[in-house]
Amino acid sequence: MLGPKMSAAAEEKKEEAGEPLGAELTNVVLPLARDGALVNYLFVTLKIRMSDLNAAAFVREQHFLVRDGITRASSRSPIPIGKSPGAFDTAAVVRLVTSVVNGLKPGLRVVRVSLEQAAFMRR
Repeated sequence: MLGPKMSAAAEEKKEEAGEPLGAELTNVVLPLARDGALVNYLFVTLKIRMSDLNAAAFVREQHFLVRDGITRASSRSPIPIGKSPGAFDTAAVVRLVTSVVNGLKPGLRVVRVSLEQAAFMRR
């Protein structure tokens, strides 16, 4: 009876141990704009690497605050889209996410932000 619960807890710790300083946010939606006009939405998975374990735990536990901050910031300043199809300013996404996470709580410091599984909304 205790076996499955213990093994599930061990698996959960094993996943966290793989990237203890990281936090992953799936299905983050960012507006894309060209010349100030909204043209599309980007759906992306963000992997955020923090400077220490406490910061990473905070971001994982308070992921809803991180998502809310990213949504609000990207609504005020949409991500610029490139001239070619499928191009967007990845540096702007990294700057936005870094700024939002660092501003959530004193002492938080983002080391790296990576974008994975980026997809545009189909029209």
